[in-house]
Amino acid sequence: MKISMIGENAGIIWRTLESKGNLSLEQLQSETELQTPSFYAAIGWLARENKISFTNENDVITVRLYQERYY
Repeated sequence: MKISMIGENAGIIWRTLESKGNLSLEQLQSETELQTPSFYAAIGWLARENKISFTNENDVITVRLYQERYY
């Protein structure tokens, strides 16, 4: 898998979250139609770059775009 492809897939995930809002991992993978290895590589990319954050409620992991807040 090429690094450039991981970046492109990360963009697909980011744009999906921007348009649809918070989604579970399963919903997000379904929406993006990315294969499992490509999906998780892109999720890792976005997490490492602090572009997304996760919550875990009732064993459902939800992904959201990270928004830094200034008070």
